[in-house]
Amino acid sequence: MKNKLLSGAFWMMLGSILSRILGIVYLIPWLIMMGNPQHQNAAQAIFNTAYTPYALFLSLGTAGFPTAIARQVAEYNGQNKFKNSVRVFKFASLFMLFTGIMCGGLLYVFAPLIAQKSAVVSTDVATSAIRVMVPTLVILPPMSLMRGFFQGNADMRPFGISQLWEQFARVIFILVSTFVIMYMQGGDYVKAVNYSTFATFIGAIASYLYLFWYASKKIPQYRELYQESEPVDNLQIVTIFKNIVKEALPFIFVGSAVTIFQFIDQLTFKDIMVDLTGMPTVKAQNLYTYFSANPNKITTVVISLTIAISETSLPLLASLAKKNDRRQIGTTIAQNIELMLLALIPSAGLLSILAWEVNGVFFPFNKEAASLMSFALISCMALAIFTDFFTVIQSLGKHEYAVKKLALGIILKLVLQVPLTYLFGPYGTILATTFAFGIISLMVYAHIKHNYLKGIRLRNIKKILVINVLVLGVAFISNAVIKMAYVPQGKLSAFVYAALFGGMFMLLYLLLLNKSGVMKAVFGVNVKIPVSQKERGKHFKA
Repeated sequence: MKNKLLSGAFWMMLGSILSRILGIVYLIPWLIMMGNPQHQNAAQAIFNTAYTPYALFLSLGTAGFPTAIARQVAEYNGQNKFKNSVRVFKFASLFMLFTGIMCGGLLYVFAPLIAQKSAVVSTDVATSAIRVMVPTLVILPPMSLMRGFFQGNADMRPFGISQLWEQFARVIFILVSTFVIMYMQGGDYVKAVNYSTFATFIGAIASYLYLFWYASKKIPQYRELYQESEPVDNLQIVTIFKNIVKEALPFIFVGSAVTIFQFIDQLTFKDIMVDLTGMPTVKAQNLYTYFSANPNKITTVVISLTIAISETSLPLLASLAKKNDRRQIGTTIAQNIELMLLALIPSAGLLSILAWEVNGVFFPFNKEAASLMSFALISCMALAIFTDFFTVIQSLGKHEYAVKKLALGIILKLVLQVPLTYLFGPYGTILATTFAFGIISLMVYAHIKHNYLKGIRLRNIKKILVINVLVLGVAFISNAVIKMAYVPQGKLSAFVYAALFGGMFMLLYLLLLNKSGVMKAVFGVNVKIPVSQKERGKHFKA
């Protein structure tokens, strides 16, 4: 079971992390090509204004269905009913095409209203950028369903690699089109942003091509499973759709949670700051870029660590839930939490400490932007933990419980949004999200602990937390002392400093994990590090 979890997590993390790294590395040349810092901030604000509603509509159209298909396929395969899996996939693909068309149409219609409420100076420019995303929204849902089918067959490789192809093609198109527009066609940065948003369509086509190629290689294996399968159940088409929708709706709602919160920020921040505090619109646009558009590029990489692990656990937990094996469910959940915290806390913590350098490498150096970046990176831990816990609870079939708790979280966000934003500006907006996600995540953890973790020793989790507190505490103090004498001011020097400083403390972190036995307990390996000449000789002889 642990091998499946680790193998699946590897492929999910490979695709999720590398694709998101590509998604932020391209920002360096892209923003440089946009020109002066004001144009860079405006470009980021316009891009984020288009991308957040697109991501929300995409989540509404796809988030639950691939996960629901993965869960159903895993259950059918566990009962040797592969024919059922194929039949459900076929009908679900048609349904997903319909949802793509519907969501694309809705985004097109509501684009002007969304743009008007967003923290941008020009409503017309934002409307055009949003509508450019519509073609991608139409074709992505069926493709995401293909990924869900592979996931349900415990095959995470195409899920991860297709993400890489998608992002690679998207980034290449963004950089080439931006270069042509900015240096060969007169330098219209608004036009360059529109082409950059359209790049999602190019990436989707690339992902489709890879998935079709991979599926063609798996046909002999699937044909064998089909031949050995039990006869297909006598399910009517209406029943199939009913089961899919019933299974998917909770996943759609919960899967859209982070984007819903970001969309709330997008629609409310300008009104609160401009109407209630009298802040100029341009200043509100810049602050929105600093606390939302810029940090989201970095925090998605951190959160993807959690998504990779939690989604890998889904088919395993679904299968165990079917057998009602509570002991193994508890063990798997404990492993899930260990892996999540092992990667999440040091990555978010170190990036937060190095926020000045991280912000400066990708965006213009700015003290306020760096401070908001640091705050957002700490906050993203609450988002990542929410993602993991709610995926776990849903994979165990507790959909109604998850939906109720998320609804409570949205209510908390809405209640806290205006007073905290009014009092603390963008920091208050981030705090409202952190409090809402943090409270409902604690509630879900209490439920998981009471029902599934009784008798399961969580000693490794305690060790992981202690080691992180120690390493991050030393890193914070060390960075503060160094900054008294030296502060990087260029992109190259900031990158070198962040790489050396972050690498040194990650090495310390790994050494402490190894020394404490956590490495062996979680991964089944233990790195022997010789500490004396005598031991070094023994090491090499061995």
